[in-house]
Amino acid sequence: MAIFCNAIREYAQRVGKQRFFLYGEVLAQDETIQEYLGRNTRAAGGERFPSLDAALDFPLYFELEAVIKGFNNPAALRQRYQRLQAVYSDHGEAGRYFVTFVDNHDRNQRFMHHNQYPEQAVLAIGYLLTSQGIPCIYYGTEQGFDGGGDSDAYVRECMFGGNWGAFASSGGHFFNNEHAIYRSIQAIAAVRKQQAALRYGRQYFREISGNGADFGHPIDGHCTLAWSRILDTEEVLVCMNLDAAPRQDWVTVDYHLSHPGWVMQDLVGADRQHLQIEERNGRACVQVTLPPHHMRILRAV
Repeated sequence: MAIFCNAIREYAQRVGKQRFFLYGEVLAQDETIQEYLGRNTRAAGGERFPSLDAALDFPLYFELEAVIKGFNNPAALRQRYQRLQAVYSDHGEAGRYFVTFVDNHDRNQRFMHHNQYPEQAVLAIGYLLTSQGIPCIYYGTEQGFDGGGDSDAYVRECMFGGNWGAFASSGGHFFNNEHAIYRSIQAIAAVRKQQAALRYGRQYFREISGNGADFGHPIDGHCTLAWSRILDTEEVLVCMNLDAAPRQDWVTVDYHLSHPGWVMQDLVGADRQHLQIEERNGRACVQVTLPPHHMRILRAV
């Protein structure tokens, strides 16, 4: 495989494609995936060649959906990144080796299958766009496609159905750039483009508190899930309400990068809230109000 991948990469360089990106599907845990990535590739003697630039992040895929839908404790996500840190010494750089996703052409049902909360699709893609990794949006997720069945044919719906359209989509057109999910994802992607920390920063999950005194990581799926991306001296805080009810929680930020007395602005919410950073129980934190299945991206201004 390494020789095959290197041949493709060398051909791309020969014809002038200097930034050729090659990623693959390795359905395994991090220790095995690492063996296929770049100079990590294990060669059985002889000359060593780089293999894949990145691989699909299946370890994240198998945890993320249940967490976003509130079925699993978010501790599963934290544990996934702890395992990542055990494999890669520079965990800020580790994200460039993984292509993250929530829907996939080889699965039997989509994220939105039998799901009555379209806002959760925004949270799922919002997570990809604001966490470590190279986000990949499978076509149709941004349109709320909800296929599912006993084979992967049900997640291969037609976006532009001609005479061959499946599932009664013949003659239909399903790419709507005014769709609510599409527009929300578009807004989050625009913030990602503006904030380098969301693309390259280290990632830290944040402790929360309902009363501003007792802090801890969420213990169930009905929570505010929060994490910071930190790049050099900049911190961007992402907060998601995974619950179907409104929430208001104090969320920890880095005391040295986001000082008490400063103000954080929401970069993506329609109300563009400004939140005061306060000192509570010896830590810097902000009180974040979130409607059901809503997210905010905050940065000190």
